[in-house]
Amino acid sequence: MEFIQVAFVLVAALCAIYYSGQGPSLLRKCNEILTGKAGCAPVGDVDFITLHYFAGRGRGEPIRMLLEEAGIPYNQTNFTKDTWPEAKAAGIKSGYYTYGQVPAIVTSSGFHVAQSQAVLHYLGRAAGMDCDCDLMHQCEVVALGVEDVRSKLSKMLYDPEFSLDMRDDYLQNVAPVWLGYLEKIAPNVQAKNAGFFSGNRVTWVDFLVFDVLENNVEFGMYDVGRPLVPVLDQFPRLQSFYNVFKSRPRIADYLKSKKRAEYKLYKMPKGSSTQTKAQ
Repeated sequence: MEFIQVAFVLVAALCAIYYSGQGPSLLRKCNEILTGKAGCAPVGDVDFITLHYFAGRGRGEPIRMLLEEAGIPYNQTNFTKDTWPEAKAAGIKSGYYTYGQVPAIVTSSGFHVAQSQAVLHYLGRAAGMDCDCDLMHQCEVVALGVEDVRSKLSKMLYDPEFSLDMRDDYLQNVAPVWLGYLEKIAPNVQAKNAGFFSGNRVTWVDFLVFDVLENNVEFGMYDVGRPLVPVLDQFPRLQSFYNVFKSRPRIADYLKSKKRAEYKLYKMPKGSSTQTKAQ
């Protein structure tokens, strides 16, 4: 009889918590106590990572920055156009490259994950940088939106007909529209505990946002013989986030380190003074 009473009290308490809307907060606190990590779905620590990707920045860059921020040791394959075909075949055979693409990571225990956002999310979970459960939808909106923004620039850069006119049209018409969407959901860095894209702490989606902003900043300031364009000047919230994020001590150290690849265009736009293919 006593057991039934205790069970009834527990069920009533759980129901009260659920209907009060405090369930996600309680779950988050329990997770933090049990794992010592913030976020909705933390996983165990990773002690060493091999990043399978090319030598350039590309989709591997936000992964590198999260590894640096979290202090997770790693090495890299640094594929080239010559080594990639054999590596791709081996990666598909081993199951490391689920869709025949990189980036992918392999831990020292043999655990592996492919696809850039899946990799970044997993590492965020391992490093206590996952989003909170009640903000997971917000993180998905940000991550998928960043992918849309990224695709606009990438599609142009890899177009065989990439030209100076296309470059100018992107900077004058395309980038302002899509960065404007991000500006609307960007955090107010000046507000207390509000400097990130999800909640009051850094999460894996912040690395995605910073990376796409940096790509646009670098592209606008890349010398192709046309006026340079500071793309974030008209977006104060994005500019503030960008400046604050790149000033984080570990991020700042990485950004100025020699191990970081230089920003390069895949090829110079047609009509520019030099049209040599980037290495």
